[in-house]
Amino acid sequence: MNRISAVLLACVCACACSGKQDPTAGGTGGTGGTGGKPVAACEGIRAKVEQLYRAEAQAKEPKRVDEAVADNTAMVLNDCAKAPAKVAACVDAASTVAEIEKKCLAPLDEEGTEGEELRR
Repeated sequence: MNRISAVLLACVCACACSGKQDPTAGGTGGTGGTGGKPVAACEGIRAKVEQLYRAEAQAKEPKRVDEAVADNTAMVLNDCAKAPAKVAACVDAASTVAEIEKKCLAPLDEEGTEGEELRR
């Protein structure tokens, strides 16, 4: 249950913070006026992430596939936004959800420590 809570927390934070950008961050050029290379790198992995999580959800959570895919995709894209080059490259190289979660994302623990990082 802790993982679900963490994912929901990440989704809420992503929604709350999605419109806030530091104009000095990111590269130049990019996707119109709403982002740059970091956003493009993360959006570039969205389809793969959705595909892998959809396959996993169909096997493990068939009654909530769309919700699971949305929650998990948001979690990955949140981590990607923090380190776009690293996470996007790692996801591109991954072939399973387990590999993405183990190698590409910030680790979650039983205490919800990832929530502490969000409060800073």
